[in-house]
Amino acid sequence: MKPQIKSLLTNLEKTANLFWNIPPETGLFLNQLIRDAKPENILEIGTSNGYSAIWIAEALAQNKKGHLYTIESNQKLRFPAAQKNIAASGLSQNITQILGHAPGAIPKTPLKFDMIFIDATKYEHIDYLKAILPRTHKGSIIVTDNAISHKKDLKPFFKKVHKLKNFETILLNIGSGLLVNTRIS
Repeated sequence: MKPQIKSLLTNLEKTANLFWNIPPETGLFLNQLIRDAKPENILEIGTSNGYSAIWIAEALAQNKKGHLYTIESNQKLRFPAAQKNIAASGLSQNITQILGHAPGAIPKTPLKFDMIFIDATKYEHIDYLKAILPRTHKGSIIVTDNAISHKKDLKPFFKKVHKLKNFETILLNIGSGLLVNTRIS
């Protein structure tokens, strides 16, 4: 990782509580997953200040291909903070920021996503799932943050996910907990 990006991530970790950022170990996991799985089209629901987007885009840049589409609805604080941080990272060419409310703001192209990272309003996760499922294909990975820390809030979502017949699911005790769903058919 370039020193400029590492320094930026370290500085952003100081404001993690204010911006509800993922823990560094979650960022590292996502980065390594992307380096290994080599997804080309990634959707992130919940940009906040761009911390996780930088982790994701850094891996895409190392793979020398791929693009992140990241959605944020908070236009006063989080969206502009993400714009500033993404520009400072030097990874803007790998990221398209979208101001809007998911699921309505999910871009029409690409038609399918290789990976989706969900870290947004917990009570809307079922709506996110309904919107993204048709946009997945065999091999698509859906990673949901806060699967342990917000277990109670995500219980209806978990029930829905566990009923999916064409996905394998694993719960990882990384950061605030990650639910990883891989489409197998």
